[in-house]
Amino acid sequence: MEALTPASPDSLPPLGELIADEPFWRYPIGPTGREGVAHLRVWLTAGPEPGHLAVVTQTGSAASVTESAGQIWAGLARRYGPSLVLPGHHPAPGAGEGGETLDLVRIGADGSPHWLGVWPAAADNPRHAGLELWMAVHGHQIVGKPASWSGSCQDWEG
Repeated sequence: MEALTPASPDSLPPLGELIADEPFWRYPIGPTGREGVAHLRVWLTAGPEPGHLAVVTQTGSAASVTESAGQIWAGLARRYGPSLVLPGHHPAPGAGEGGETLDLVRIGADGSPHWLGVWPAAADNPRHAGLELWMAVHGHQIVGKPASWSGSCQDWEG
């Protein structure tokens, strides 16, 4: 995938209570009627506006959550409401095949998905510090890393 426009840290709410954890969640793949399987976790958001943050983790190579992002978002928005934040999590594949990523899905006016990079954030990205801080505070719940995974954020208070 080409380099993504960086997400705004303001688009990433603080996480509240985990309300769903479905390791074998099924989602539609295009117009074929087939299904893919991913790991779905949904948190209430802890910000001033009530909402949900739903993370879909790619669990295999048979079907890409990236290709089905629009349908995934629509289905989750019907279930959890329109105040839905949807990051896609792609664990690192085998050695030498690229790294782990977390990308935010935004749905355009025409219903098409657009991806914004959350993590890793390039050091020269003007939003780097805010994205790194959000990951240091909340990202370990999503990517399975300890809160101090990023050396650049260990001393930050959130």
